[in-house]
Amino acid sequence: MNKREEYLLKRRRKKITHIELAVYMNCSQSLISRFETGNCGMAKEKIQRYREYIDNK
Repeated sequence: MNKREEYLLKRRRKKITHIELAVYMNCSQSLISRFETGNCGMAKEKIQRYREYIDNK
């Protein structure tokens, strides 16, 4: 299991929605969805914010 899959499972366990993350990260929820499915990448800063939010929620 890679980091992306690990954080996807953490997000689901904590019941954090794409909308909630998108608002926090100031991006679209489709970007988060595409990132989680491996269809696109994100800037390092956005990935850091994504992980911080999930870890601290």
